[in-house]
Amino acid sequence: MGKSQKEVKEWLAKNQQEMICCPYQPGNLMISKNACSKRYGMGQKEDYQDLMKGDVFNYAHKRGLSLCRECPIGKELALVFKAGKADSRSPAQNARPNRRWRMHVQKSA
Repeated sequence: MGKSQKEVKEWLAKNQQEMICCPYQPGNLMISKNACSKRYGMGQKEDYQDLMKGDVFNYAHKRGLSLCRECPIGKELALVFKAGKADSRSPAQNARPNRRWRMHVQKSA
């Protein structure tokens, strides 16, 4: 097991109560309660008039958020997080498991 995998497992063990398994997304998506509430909020703001408009990633993104739009779990979590009751932990505790992680995006020509 690599060092980063070990760090992720340790982080998940410490923060297990902050994670949920989404029943609406395919593949048993493990997501934090905070991220779930944010996806619900983003789903409310998206325009779903023409899902095919734009690139393939945009379609996949909107299709995934459309599942969150009517989610009762996301709605409840959004209310809790908006009220400021849910997460009194410091920002350092909410950080990614591996702080050296960076997303590399290759720009197209």
